[in-house]
Amino acid sequence: MLLMLAPAAVGIYLFGAVRMWSIGPLMILSFTGLFLVAIRPLFNEDLSRWAFSPGTIGWMLFWIYGWLLMPFAEAPYDARIELIKMGSWFFSYLAWTEMARYQKRWKLLLGTMLFLVTMIAWYAIIQHAHGTRMVLNLERPDVYEMRASGTYFCPNHFAALMEIVMPVALCLVFMRAADVPLRLLAGYSLIVLLPVMIITQSRSGWIGAVVGLGVASLLMALRRSNKLFLLMLVVIPLIIGGVGVTLWTVSPMVRTRVAGAMLTSPDPAVQGRFMMWKDSIPAVEGKPALGWGPASFPWVYPRFKNHSMQLFFNFLHNESYQLVMEYGLVGLVLFAGFAVYTLIRYMRLLILAEHDKDAFLIAGLLGGVAGSVAHSMFDYNLHIFSNVHVLVLVAGVVSAGLFSSGDLKLVTVARPWRLCGQGLAIAMTVVLLLASLQVFLSYGLHYLGEGRRNAFDMNGAVRRYELARRVDPGNWRPWLGMAHVRQTQGFWDLDSASKSNLQTQSLAYYEEANRRNPCDMEVVYGMSKAYQALGDQEKALALLRQTTEYEKNHLFYATRLGLQLRRMGRDEEALDVFSRAANYGVANEMAVMNIHLLRDKIAAKNDADGAHQ
Repeated sequence: MLLMLAPAAVGIYLFGAVRMWSIGPLMILSFTGLFLVAIRPLFNEDLSRWAFSPGTIGWMLFWIYGWLLMPFAEAPYDARIELIKMGSWFFSYLAWTEMARYQKRWKLLLGTMLFLVTMIAWYAIIQHAHGTRMVLNLERPDVYEMRASGTYFCPNHFAALMEIVMPVALCLVFMRAADVPLRLLAGYSLIVLLPVMIITQSRSGWIGAVVGLGVASLLMALRRSNKLFLLMLVVIPLIIGGVGVTLWTVSPMVRTRVAGAMLTSPDPAVQGRFMMWKDSIPAVEGKPALGWGPASFPWVYPRFKNHSMQLFFNFLHNESYQLVMEYGLVGLVLFAGFAVYTLIRYMRLLILAEHDKDAFLIAGLLGGVAGSVAHSMFDYNLHIFSNVHVLVLVAGVVSAGLFSSGDLKLVTVARPWRLCGQGLAIAMTVVLLLASLQVFLSYGLHYLGEGRRNAFDMNGAVRRYELARRVDPGNWRPWLGMAHVRQTQGFWDLDSASKSNLQTQSLAYYEEANRRNPCDMEVVYGMSKAYQALGDQEKALALLRQTTEYEKNHLFYATRLGLQLRRMGRDEEALDVFSRAANYGVANEMAVMNIHLLRDKIAAKNDADGAHQ
């Protein structure tokens, strides 16, 4: 159980687990725990009946659909990692349903998560009081200013974590079966988390918290009586309005944040979202049925981007929109069908459950889901690895309670089918465990190689890159690292034959990286440099044109294209490229300097031609 708990309990203290250095070990621990759960029925015949959690079939179908799309995704390797992560969520949901059914573990699990999240909230308060942007051992980017973020870099992701547990805490406060210690902890957590949610300054977090707490309150009222439900329909908006007006009146920060979300004067964060959503419409229209494949957004979006913000966009900041873009309308129908069916089942159980305890836990879960969905319309909180594991843990605990009370029935399966199912479950957890281990080892070796290359230890870098690509041949990044090494060595080599040989090797490595991920323009740019060093200027120019056509308004690639045109004596074309680059809205001294030089050169040439005539 501790192994399974690691992604939720430890990951939230590791910046939310948003990089492979934290996701990888947590996936390995999770799948190890899931494997142990899968083999338990082999040693205990009492565990031979199956608990099909609500939504199991629908989620499984969507996951399988993602694997079918993977070979056709724009970046299959990144798609594979995304689907492994999704597998850890899916199987954890099933496993928590099994593990939380015994010895009132639901209290221990929910109490542990409330305590851990509350400690992070206190850490955020201390950060705020001291005016520090330090998050553990690293400094938070300036763009987040003094917004509270706890152990997270992004305040929005921390807000997303709190909006998952706050509805659960609210329901536990009113749940007699939770007993006094857990109810006190839940009440204390609410008291701490509510003001911290405000100082995160996360507008999407505020929306998520309001929606989540409102839905949980309405569902608890519905469980009690229809009259109370109707009364709460009136009372809750009044409470929200009163709190909103009070905060608007007393807090300049709240007024500034709300004003920045207005369509009449949106701040840069809101403007960026509008531009991304608008630019992504042609991407959705390009492959409407099946989409571009899992985890394809960061690789597909640049070719449709029309604005000049010089950033690498990993996510669309709208989960439903990104789902359509990556999985298509087929994926949307599958996911929506699974979500609606699961919601209907939980709503029916909330009304018909024998015990208020189970109904209130359902209310807390649906509140957390509703808040997360509302938040996800403006962010990518459902891509934060550990946050989703927290939500999955809550869902598994709720499902386990329904099986324990008899509201959901265990399924008895004939022995041959049961053995086949258990064998399949064991095999899948082993495969996913090995896959996550492969991904993490390859990532770690590549990371070490990058460190050696940055320290100009090229031989050390090569050894690590070679190991990384042997561990996982599908990982395109070690191939790119090897290409960079050979290109650097070729640049500094004084022997012409050796220089040419090294550049030829670098080109071969770039081409291998390009074959595995044709959407990374860093690879294409590296290929252009290799051709340039080998003397094929036309091929180098064609590849540089490819980078600027794929990533329009990209300042770096545009200036390199201009320099290549200038190097080849195509001054008028170079001037046009630099002139467009100077209008990207970003300070660009190189473009301005080249514009002056090229204008002078062209003018002098024209004067000379006129005098000659």
